[in-house]
Amino acid sequence: MKRWGGVEYVIGIDGGGTKSAISIADLRGNIILTEYGGSTNIRAQEESQVYDALKSLIGNAVEHAGLNIEDCKAICIGSAGAGRKEEQEVIKDYVKSLGLKGNIVITNDAEIVIAEMTGGREGIAVIAGTGSIAYGIGKNGERVRVGGWGHIVGDEGSAYYIGLEAIKAALRCYDGREPYTHLLPMLMEEIGIATPEEFVRFVYRKDIRKSEIAALAKVVDQAHKKGDNKAKEILMDAAEQLFLLAKAAIRGIKAEQDAIMVVVSGSVLINNLLVYKEFVKLLTKEYPNVTVEKAKADASRGAVIVALKSIKLI
Repeated sequence: MKRWGGVEYVIGIDGGGTKSAISIADLRGNIILTEYGGSTNIRAQEESQVYDALKSLIGNAVEHAGLNIEDCKAICIGSAGAGRKEEQEVIKDYVKSLGLKGNIVITNDAEIVIAEMTGGREGIAVIAGTGSIAYGIGKNGERVRVGGWGHIVGDEGSAYYIGLEAIKAALRCYDGREPYTHLLPMLMEEIGIATPEEFVRFVYRKDIRKSEIAALAKVVDQAHKKGDNKAKEILMDAAEQLFLLAKAAIRGIKAEQDAIMVVVSGSVLINNLLVYKEFVKLLTKEYPNVTVEKAKADASRGAVIVALKSIKLI
């Protein structure tokens, strides 16, 4: 493909745990190209794999757009695995090694979700996938992060939280400490175990992945649709936990009276209707001026906006 030397542009990347999206835009924000590749989440895989994925994702996109890497004026990568400074520095070093000379912004996935949905203005993002976090950007650019502490000490309201609470409820049912719940046989079937005692081996084995527990959230939704009271209780609790994350973020940027957008993302809030409806109900009752919107599947265009803002073009 012919290369257009001297054509300046920016790159935005939405770095997911299973796949990533990249958008290239000119300096007026017009999208030139959007493509998809593998995971670039530094928490989801080995650092060497993240480097290889970034090299492939960026290199292929720039080549397919017929551009030169040295003409990139700014790049923004938003990833759930880049919420803290040490993680951001690792990814920034990777990007520099690829030959990019422009401005490099590494941030969390919540910031690019907000940028995508608000056009770069203030807002709140509540993300509930395998984990959970809320993130707020205020009128004056102030930022607040709530939650995101990981599955052992946090991640309330997440798919992992829902899955683990379901296993606990199933075992209490088996013990006779609580009334019967469909969660017991349904979880056993989903996991592929013959006796409740085997839950112990499943949960405590050394190679257990967070995603395996998180995947059980869909069983809780299925049980709720069958009329299971315990499943409904777990999902209602998850909605309240996510509401509390949002509430703290709104309070953190002092937007209690503002007409602010709350953007929701992640499998729990996008796919679980009960959790979403209860979350919206709690939030709008507390803050009547708030509007709630579901995020788009790909926030790479939000990353483009952050990249353009970093070089003061918007």
